[in-house]
This record gives sequence, structure tokens and C-alpha cells, in this order.
Amino acid sequence: MLETSFGLTFFLKTPEKPSNIRFIYLRITVDGIPKEKSTKRKWDIARWDQKAERAIGTKEDARAINMFLDTMISKINQIKLDMMCNDRTITSQRIMDSVLGKTADKAKVLEEFQLHNDEMLALVGKGEFALGTHN
Repeated sequence: MLETSFGLTFFLKTPEKPSNIRFIYLRITVDGIPKEKSTKRKWDIARWDQKAERAIGTKEDARAINMFLDTMISKINQIKLDMMCNDRTITSQRIMDSVLGKTADKAKVLEEFQLHNDEMLALVGKGEFALGTHN
């Protein structure tokens, strides 16, 4: 399902204690619902262009930050494309979860117990465990 609006911004979040070095945050907005998360990168506010949402300068550190941000944009666009191809609803929470790697299906407890019991039964046949241990 397509979204009606999509926004992706990077910004420096103002800390509680005044400082020129701030964390770079990512904000994803889909259909007016924003989700934001820190990129775990810090940058000097004097060397940040908020309009371009990029680090200012040609030094190696500025180029590295800008390349990191471009990579994040590419990754988010790929996640969005995958969701569209798989007919999944596109939401800011789903995109953010995919970016953070929280999309793996969690195994259910009973399935884990069954897997463990099957492995134990296989070891009983090899003589490593007794049938009573399996039971």
C-alpha cells in the first residue's frame, strides 16, 4: 500500500546542556506520523547546514558524515521499495524498525521447545543421551 506522504530529514538535536557538539538525528515521517532516532554520530553545529541537512566542509570528517547520511537514505529507500514490492503497508514505525534491524520474526516458545526436543531425540539415537533424559 502506498503512502500519501513521505519525509526523511536529518537534524542536530538540541541537548539539555548547551554544547556545540550535538547528535545527528534521523526523522522519518509517513502520512504525518513521525519517528525519530539518533544516528549515534556527533557533529559541530557551526559546521552543519540545516537547509541541506549535511555537514559543511571538504575535510575527510565532513565527507565521511555526508557519505554515511547518503548511505542511510539509500538504505531507507531500498526498505521502502521492498515494502512496496511485497505489498506491505508502509509506516514510519516499520521503516524505522527495518533500519534498526528489528524485523526478524521472533520464535515462539513452544516452537523452541519442540526444536530442542527434536535435537535431544536425535542425540538419543547416537548414544549421547538416554531416552529418559529426552522424556
